[in-house]
Amino acid sequence: MNDKAALAKIIDYTNLKNNLNLSEIERFCREAIAYGFYAVCIQPFYVPFAIQTLRNSTVRVVSVVDFPYGCSQIRAKLQAVEELAKVKVEEIDFVMNIPAFVNNNTKLVEEEIEKSLEICRSNNVRLKVIIETGLLLPEEIANATRLLCDVGVDFIKTSTGVVCRGATYEDIKIIKENLSGNTKIKASGGIRTLEQVLKFIELGVSRIGTSSATQIINELESKIETE
Repeated sequence: MNDKAALAKIIDYTNLKNNLNLSEIERFCREAIAYGFYAVCIQPFYVPFAIQTLRNSTVRVVSVVDFPYGCSQIRAKLQAVEELAKVKVEEIDFVMNIPAFVNNNTKLVEEEIEKSLEICRSNNVRLKVIIETGLLLPEEIANATRLLCDVGVDFIKTSTGVVCRGATYEDIKIIKENLSGNTKIKASGGIRTLEQVLKFIELGVSRIGTSSATQIINELESKIETE
């Protein structure tokens, strides 16, 4: 891919630090506008300010629920989804209940995601579910993928990039093999180079989450100039 604009449009420019001042968030949003990224991905506190900052742009606002551990009680998770929907966030990256999943309580996992998806659908919000592939065995990644596709989430997202390793090519291959319906793949965690991004796209990824987005686009620009 040698089209900077096209590449930028599949990137969620990510900064999930929780100690940013508003001037840093504003600068971050202005960078997203300048580069033409699909979205910014930020902590819930910053969402109203970011929405206001980005109001005259095409850049969307994404935020997170139960980040990064995915082990809150279902009531708290659903309330967090509702609050983000109220402030008109456009996408939510929701951490799956990891403890429930690894202990085979798929009923609880399904319940929290189904109810979250219901809230999102009624508010025109897309739901991306983080399964934290680095904590799962290959067969668990496959099972999680099938479960989420059956529920009908918009994206399966690989990783938080905080708890353990980020996305790997093998993760994507497993997810892709078990993908069905309209569910897509978002790769995130440890993605810092153009080479990684292009490989993930080749493997079937539709969205990239990275804090190194500007460097990646700059790398593509340099590559184009030398060809």
